[in-house]
Amino acid sequence: MDGVSRGTPTPVVSHTQVENDTRTEGRRATEITAAQRREHNQREIHEHLDTMFQKYRKPTTLPPDASAEDHAKVAEHNRKIDALVSSRAELLASEGEDLDSVRRTLDNAHSLDKKSTSGSSFVAGLPFALVAGAQHLYPSMVEVPAKMLTTLAGTTSPVAEAAAQGLVGALEAVVTDQISTAAQNEMNKDLLFLKAPEEKLHDVMVDALKDKESTLLRQAGDGAAEMQTFTARNVLRNGLDTHLSSKANQPGLRPEAQATATTNAANSRTAITSAGGVLATMATSHLARMREEKSGLRDAAQIFARKDAEPKENLADERDWYETYKAAKDTSFKTMAGHAASRVGNATIGTLSSTLEGVRSLGTARSVLANGGFAATFSGVSAIQQAATASISNPLVKAGVSNAINLVGSAAAFGVYGAMNAVGQKVADKASEWYDKDNHAAPKAAARQAMESTRNGANHAIEATRNGVNHAIEATRNGANQAMESARNGIDSALATGRQTLNTASSMVGGIDTDAITRQLMGQVNELRQRQRQQPNEEDGIEMV
Repeated sequence: MDGVSRGTPTPVVSHTQVENDTRTEGRRATEITAAQRREHNQREIHEHLDTMFQKYRKPTTLPPDASAEDHAKVAEHNRKIDALVSSRAELLASEGEDLDSVRRTLDNAHSLDKKSTSGSSFVAGLPFALVAGAQHLYPSMVEVPAKMLTTLAGTTSPVAEAAAQGLVGALEAVVTDQISTAAQNEMNKDLLFLKAPEEKLHDVMVDALKDKESTLLRQAGDGAAEMQTFTARNVLRNGLDTHLSSKANQPGLRPEAQATATTNAANSRTAITSAGGVLATMATSHLARMREEKSGLRDAAQIFARKDAEPKENLADERDWYETYKAAKDTSFKTMAGHAASRVGNATIGTLSSTLEGVRSLGTARSVLANGGFAATFSGVSAIQQAATASISNPLVKAGVSNAINLVGSAAAFGVYGAMNAVGQKVADKASEWYDKDNHAAPKAAARQAMESTRNGANHAIEATRNGVNHAIEATRNGANQAMESARNGIDSALATGRQTLNTASSMVGGIDTDAITRQLMGQVNELRQRQRQQPNEEDGIEMV
């Protein structure tokens, strides 16, 4: 014994076993890290979406007199919003998305929507602008129909002709624009990421968006204000027109130079009217976009609030919204332009049907109010221009006054147009809804009573007229019979007197055949009586309705 205790021997571990254990621990660490990362991403995305949807929740602080049902409705609405947020965050995290990728995708969606607004509004502005430019190039487009109107009205007044030209010119522009809207709607259908059609959104989001809408008065004011981009165009056009007109009317200017200056003024006016009209339409669309983004009517939340075309019982099973999200993530401006060209091609193929749809839309309340108000205002402006400038002989002053009136009047006309486009249909719908509601039965009953009274009054009037005519006919017939009877009695009396006279004369003179004379007279009387009996009954020849 060497005095050294050996103890328990240490087991020998092979290199292969150590390597396998290391790999197992590494895999376990990797799995834990991936799960943690996914959970972390889901939590961050959930917080981001929760903040995004906060503006679409209903306030939980209600008035003191709110009922239990009101509180229940608020709680149910907010619960549905929470369910949307949770299901969307879970799917995004499971697909490998994190907060940064979600933000980049939504930023791209916003950028693409801005470009889509520019492109669609450019196309939308073309019909109106082209018609306005054509009217400047070919005045007969306006003058000929206007002349027909004044001829039908039986007037040759210059003011009336100017009013007719303003009416015709405005109607030609807005009607053409209206007819083209159906094709534009087809091209722009579900074009935006941040603003989805109502039928593609969950009901809870539709309700939330309705709460975001401003009052009709505010909407009308916004619509009128946003159309003032055309006033900016008119400031430039009318100012340049006045300047060029002053050059064309300089004293001592040679006829050739004057003609050139006049042509330049007309060309610049046409160019600014057309190109400026398109730019004004684009500016109006972007003003509307910014207003909707500020009020929450256009927002990235609408990407996540989309529902499946085929309804699903479980929100976690929905995938249509995620396809939209991926499209926003993967789409570039180049691919979007290609899709836009395809949309234009599809709309062109359906030109006939879309044109018919546009023609039908002319009868809607929105169209009638907007187009009618626009045309009527321009008609009045044209009449005022003619009346105000008729006595002005100086060409420069005349152009300045005319352009000033046009500037103010067109601002009013486009204001009316924008306001009625914004609320015209809604006002008509609300009026119809008010009339049809049961709690407004009294006005309807009054209207029905008025109609019933009118109908009864008309029937009474017809009956009285019929009775009056019948009485008149009866009185006429009785009068005629009495007259004939008096005449017959008179004839009989005269015959009797005549016979007595003849008999007396015969006895005195002798030789007169009184019987022959009497027979001849009686024959004439009988013939007269026979004619009377053959007279038709006048009542049989009258048909009362």
